[in-house]
Order: sequence, then structure tokens, then C-alpha cells
Amino acid sequence: MSLFATKLHEGELVTTLNTPEFKGKKVKISYNKRQFYDRILTPMKSMGIVDYDLYKKTYKVSERFNKNMMRVGLMWLQELRKPPLDFQVVD
Repeated sequence: MSLFATKLHEGELVTTLNTPEFKGKKVKISYNKRQFYDRILTPMKSMGIVDYDLYKKTYKVSERFNKNMMRVGLMWLQELRKPPLDFQVVD
């Protein structure tokens, strides 16, 4: 996260626009690093999506969030493997 926040802060992150009037135009994205941590990472920490390691001073995706996403993925796979429901439309 720190590398991403630094790239945003320095304006080195480049993206391509997809809106019809600017299609294909490359734009540099910049964002204040402090605002990034306050507005994006702090809420993600409070929701349990990311964890902060005080010893290494790094952010990482939390194990709990990772397990929940795997569980959601498995539920989707189970739903996809179920046979389709037969239903009739009554006129």
C-alpha cells in the first residue's frame, strides 16, 4: 500500500480514459498521501479489510477478509453448479 500511496502522491500513476470524448487519452492520477491514508485505508482498517503490522509498518489484506471472500467465491461456484430451475410462464 505504501508504494501505491507514494506513486499516487508523486503523480506517477498513469491511466487511460474510456469515456467516449476522451477515449484513449492517458492521464496522470495524483492524490495527497495523507488523505489517501485518512479517507481510504483508515475505513478499510475499521471494516477489517486490511491489517496494519506495527512492527514492519506495512498494510496487508486481512486473513478474515480473505477467508470471507473465498467463502463467497465457493458459494457462487455451488450456485453455478446447481441444475437450472424449470419454470413455466402462465399466460
